[in-house]
Amino acid sequence: MLARLLVCAAPLLLAACGAALPGYTPPPFKEKDKSKLTAMKSGEVDADGIYHMSELEKSTDCKRLAGSMMITINRLKLRNTEVGTSSLAIGANKTVTPFLGGSGKGLDRDAEYTRDRARIAAYNQHLASKSCATVNIEAELARPPDPPGTKY
Repeated sequence: MLARLLVCAAPLLLAACGAALPGYTPPPFKEKDKSKLTAMKSGEVDADGIYHMSELEKSTDCKRLAGSMMITINRLKLRNTEVGTSSLAIGANKTVTPFLGGSGKGLDRDAEYTRDRARIAAYNQHLASKSCATVNIEAELARPPDPPGTKY
């Protein structure tokens, strides 16, 4: 009986402590300037496999575009170490998606690889048109992946 009273008394004591600070309100949330933190809108790949950049991608500065390329290249280098998607998972996704909604993006690894290669090629061409330093894509892909913990 005493244990039950202690279990009931503990929340009451905590509530009393909370009520001991009347009128307390936390400081207001201050938003920082998020104008530079907008997500990059992606372009589209046409039937010929050519990537067409979005207007936001075209207006991106050289440094950010080259950085995006290097991150994509590093992800492509690690592609061979990843476990592929099973045909059972792909089939289940294709069966359920029409009923529940959702996306099949990311299931076809070869299509994603082709899209990423087309995208970094378009970025490189855009860097050259803006007279920025370009990236040797083939040489970067041939290099071994950076060890874990490498900072960009």
